[in-house]
Amino acid sequence: MHRKMNVVLVSQWFPPEQAPIGYMLKELAQQLVAQGHQVTVITGFPNHPRGEVFGGYKKQWVLEEQLNGIRVLRCWLATSPKRSVLDRVMTFLSFTFTSGLALLRRTKPDLIFGVMQPLSVGVTLPLLAKVKKAKLILNVQDLHPDVPIELGMIKNPLMIKLLRAVERYGYKKADGLAVICEPFKNHCAERGAKADNIAVIPNWLDLDEIKPQSRINEFRTELGLSEDDFVMLFAGTVGWVSGAGIMIEVAEQLKDLKQVKIVFVGEGPLVPELKQAVADKQLNNVLFAPFQPREKLNQVQAMSDLSVVSMHKGKGSHSVPSKVLGYMAAGRALIASVDSDSETANMIKSAGAGWITPAEDALAMARQIKEILADPNALKQRGQSGRSYLEQHFTKEIITGQYIEFFSSTVAKS
Repeated sequence: MHRKMNVVLVSQWFPPEQAPIGYMLKELAQQLVAQGHQVTVITGFPNHPRGEVFGGYKKQWVLEEQLNGIRVLRCWLATSPKRSVLDRVMTFLSFTFTSGLALLRRTKPDLIFGVMQPLSVGVTLPLLAKVKKAKLILNVQDLHPDVPIELGMIKNPLMIKLLRAVERYGYKKADGLAVICEPFKNHCAERGAKADNIAVIPNWLDLDEIKPQSRINEFRTELGLSEDDFVMLFAGTVGWVSGAGIMIEVAEQLKDLKQVKIVFVGEGPLVPELKQAVADKQLNNVLFAPFQPREKLNQVQAMSDLSVVSMHKGKGSHSVPSKVLGYMAAGRALIASVDSDSETANMIKSAGAGWITPAEDALAMARQIKEILADPNALKQRGQSGRSYLEQHFTKEIITGQYIEFFSSTVAKS
């Protein structure tokens, strides 16, 4: 039997923010507490995605809360609704600094588990773990700095060299790395991590929170959609890697099919650009709605007839969109515009949950959608298959159990 641990979870995002990683860490913390471990979460003041601190909170240096046995330390961080690159950098660096101070002064951990975003915690957490004589596991949800570099957001050679060095340092100094897929494991090993220290543990979803429901619900009605509309849902953050612009091209291809509606529910840096494109092209088949309260999440997912995920070419190895799990949990079939060898494509194929079309190929996606419209039974079958696949492999209990086992084995190492 494993000994009880004092675990500190470090993440810039945590509920009531809607970021999926925050909710997963909350559920992981709950499972740890249920097994008798002590848990402290070090996080920021909730402000994602708008950069404005949520009502009910006022920033201070550190705010301590209790959440069903979980100690939560909320640390001051720079926030701004402008969300420029500089603003984001200041948010990341300020959280790195204040979370480090909170960890140093207010905790006595056996294990530190830190989400390696911002990348800068890859420098501070190894040093703090050494001072605290604690084991350190870093969680790799995305491959930074690869994404911003390849998107051209970071061009300065010295900055790229510095960020690569930070990445390698974190991978090398951590006692363990928890990555979400095999390509991430290979990437980390190539950048200095010991292969024996890397555990591939996928993300999960609470399947009791999102369940298959009727496609006709209040949220669909709020959007002005009828029972006859065929709704294609793009839910979640609309970010740079998402390649979401393809959906505007698809909307152009399908504009004569009056029943087809493409609905974005979420926010992100690409939304203003997409809205402008819809206006310029005078499209009537694209709708936008902001992030919805957590209690509406099931309705959002359920109102879809076909759910959508897209990514730029070559970016499938850098991220596995959490929206895929939400779609499958709701029992909705997917169509994915992604590289055929990407982790997203592999998951959808393994689950039999939908259709794959080439990344950034709007014509191919539009053709596939027309075929799907002619075969409604296939939608139901693939939706059911996706849900069953999650129930077998990606439940909260299964995956959090893998994490806790990895925590225990890491702490037990000499």
